[in-house]
Amino acid sequence: MDRPKDDPWLGISVAVFASVCVFASSSWIGLNAVWVELPLMVRVLPESWNLPSYLVVVIQVANVGPLTYTVARRLAPGRVRDSVVIYAIVGIGLASCLLLAFLWDTTTDFVGVGVGSAVERHSTALLALAFFLALVDCTSSVVFLPYMAQYAAPYLTAFYVGEGLSGLVPSALGLIQGVGGDPECVNRTVNGTGHAGLVVPLYGPPRFSVGVFFGILSALLCCSGVAFTLLHFHPKFLAYRNRRQAAIDRSDSDAQSLLSRDDANHVISSSSSSSSSSSWYQSTPRPEDSRSGPEAGLAPSNFSPVGSESVALLATVACVNALSNGVLPAIQPFSCLPYGNLAYSLAVRLAVLANLVACFLGLVVRVKAAGVCVAMATVGAALAGYQIALAALSPRPPLQDHVIGAVLAVSSFSLLTAIFSFTKMSVAAILSGRGGARALLWCGGVTQIGSCVGAVVAFLLVNVGQVFKSKDPCTFVN
Repeated sequence: MDRPKDDPWLGISVAVFASVCVFASSSWIGLNAVWVELPLMVRVLPESWNLPSYLVVVIQVANVGPLTYTVARRLAPGRVRDSVVIYAIVGIGLASCLLLAFLWDTTTDFVGVGVGSAVERHSTALLALAFFLALVDCTSSVVFLPYMAQYAAPYLTAFYVGEGLSGLVPSALGLIQGVGGDPECVNRTVNGTGHAGLVVPLYGPPRFSVGVFFGILSALLCCSGVAFTLLHFHPKFLAYRNRRQAAIDRSDSDAQSLLSRDDANHVISSSSSSSSSSSWYQSTPRPEDSRSGPEAGLAPSNFSPVGSESVALLATVACVNALSNGVLPAIQPFSCLPYGNLAYSLAVRLAVLANLVACFLGLVVRVKAAGVCVAMATVGAALAGYQIALAALSPRPPLQDHVIGAVLAVSSFSLLTAIFSFTKMSVAAILSGRGGARALLWCGGVTQIGSCVGAVVAFLLVNVGQVFKSKDPCTFVN
């Protein structure tokens, strides 16, 4: 059956489509990779189960990246070239992943303040490099899509596919890698006397090491850089740009005036990150919207944040992001690790996949009622309450010695991740349709406030209040 002449998929280049996918895969791949490797890192690094609570704070600080970029574009239009920023993003991400392959377990001793203060050891290399990965990944959210607006709608679809791969690839690699199972508890002899001393955990090795994992990710980022080079310089690839947008691209100032007017929030969390990370400052045009130009889909800016429905939606966004980007990632070891290394590994890695599925679902399923969003958030909050209860009862949560306990811990975390991700996308879509750029700006601001509050509260509870207790793998050996 012949395609209609106005079919946007007619004449699409497979090479350009594939290159866009590979280029877009660099958007969140670094930060997702760090999160996926946490099950292997927490058992050897000095922060132990507290490590995710440090990372969620680092990620929030890294949001200075998109803020700096947005301010620079507004203060100096035409001077900040997107192509240069993209090369910087890919280059810093590549360098950070490559350094993590060799330095992820490097630690530094810090002397506490005060007389007799104990020496504290921290994973300085991991935390510093995770900051740079978060910096470029967050910034990619406000740089990549305006650049992709030069291409037709099907290539924006390719961009979304590639962005999904940034979560899928690390998660799939992590599942293949494994965690080596639960440790075997062995006696360590003291001072070579042959007498039994401390009982210590002996972990089985994964299929390949953390260093190899980040080495593979570095190779993928190299491919992403090559793909962008083809898109930006190769004549055959340039021929597929939208002619009108190509003319706009020759004047970055004009392009920015069109494309930055709704640089509020399009929330696609990576667990974590994942990221547990929040990609804000940007409203992402949907593929179908781009057919009518950059201004497609923008509603009149008559949005009022004090209306009852607006307050309900913004409060939902704040609470959901406080939980999904702050509290839950920070306490996940305490809620899942008591059930074993495999349970924690599956919870982390399947949550990334659940987020990906929810994001793709959000592209095809539209929720138009605010009440539905609030109801979904309530269900997610109930599951989050279960996770918090498990963490509070650590190191002896309910059903710890039963398979059903691990199944409930893993499945509830994956399900709440999917529900929260879909809820955030649905709320952003509703606000965009009713208030345009102004509503999305409020959504982005509330997202960031909620995420920051959640991250700070979680850090204080875990590291200062020490509300949650970790478990030595060999504590309960008879």
